[in-house]
Amino acid sequence: MTAPLSIQCRYPNALELRDKQQMQEELSQLRSDMLLSQPFVAVLAMRLKMVVVVDDRLPTACTDSQHIFFNLDFMRKCNAPQRRFVIAHEVWHCVMGHFLRQQQRDQQRWNFACDYEINGILSYFFKRDDLPNNILFDESYRGKSAEQIYTLLGKLPEDEWSETYYQPGNRLPAGGAQFDQHQPDLSMPDLVEFKIDPDFRPQSPTEMDVERWREFTAAAGQVTGITAGSFGADVQQVIKNALKPQLNWPTLLQRFIQRTISGSYQWHKPARRYLAQGLYLPGRQGQCLRLTLAIDTSGSTLQDLPKFLAELTAILQGFEQVQLQVISCDASITDVSFYDKSDLAALTKWQAKGLGGTSFTPVFHYIADDPDHVGVPNALIFFTDGYGNAPVEAPAYPVIWVLSPDGQPPIKWGEVLHLK
Repeated sequence: MTAPLSIQCRYPNALELRDKQQMQEELSQLRSDMLLSQPFVAVLAMRLKMVVVVDDRLPTACTDSQHIFFNLDFMRKCNAPQRRFVIAHEVWHCVMGHFLRQQQRDQQRWNFACDYEINGILSYFFKRDDLPNNILFDESYRGKSAEQIYTLLGKLPEDEWSETYYQPGNRLPAGGAQFDQHQPDLSMPDLVEFKIDPDFRPQSPTEMDVERWREFTAAAGQVTGITAGSFGADVQQVIKNALKPQLNWPTLLQRFIQRTISGSYQWHKPARRYLAQGLYLPGRQGQCLRLTLAIDTSGSTLQDLPKFLAELTAILQGFEQVQLQVISCDASITDVSFYDKSDLAALTKWQAKGLGGTSFTPVFHYIADDPDHVGVPNALIFFTDGYGNAPVEAPAYPVIWVLSPDGQPPIKWGEVLHLK
């Protein structure tokens, strides 16, 4: 009669703790290096805390939308390109909101479908030789959503898509772990020693996490200059949803300007600066509403930039005759651009410049100095989180502070609007 197997649990020992720290440093440096080679993924990866663990419950890597957990043994067997792939793979789980898309679907088949979807996307950005061993990839699934792939997998015998790649209870293969096995696995009968790492504490993602990642994704696109059109339809929809304007600008501005400027619009002839750039097209009738929009591009507004840009676009779309002077500013002026309705397409290429400290004063000084000869605007619309220094006294022109959801007015003067 075979004696029952005695299984002992233990925490990482001193040597493993040292190796964890070393791997943590290597991965942090690799993520920083990716800012040059893969900036979109790297900017998003900065949103995740990277945690290396010595834990038999995690065969490879996984994410909970706040962390990426890496199995130390698995990452040791990956070279630098493969490690970049692992980071990118986990980031894309967050981008695609896989946490809440499962609904009532079978968990194992859904995990496979998600991995097929992500690896199809990443196959455009990584060489085949740079991929970890045995990843889930099928050329016919490229461009398909996880939901579509899930349905297709359901039409196959289960052993054709599950046992080939995933065998619960198996230890990490000597030649390298099966990468697309993310789920913690507690059924390991061949283990006499079971390693548990107290640092491995994944959280349950919420709907709020998915919403945050929509905003993170759109913000990363703005910072790196990557547009929704760079990706497939599913990713485009994620970014598009994050870029929907919230405010009815024609109604808001009409009421605001009529209330603040003697009951009627003060229309101006086109400024010389706009005429020189061809922003006022011959043959248009009437006069133009001239606005200055200031965008706070300090580091604290990174995730709010897509919302700000969506409102800027809505202003251009909401008026037939409007000229915009757009000033980007963190602690100083970082960019000044000019737009009218003919420039809507150009806005998709707008990139944030700055991401440093915060001061609102340079914007007011710039308008007062008027180096572009545009004159006094009908109104200044300032997009910000409100955390910065503003002039003590209000300017002669009306000001609207458009604040991020958790923003606060920087000063007592001016109208205040909050984005959701």
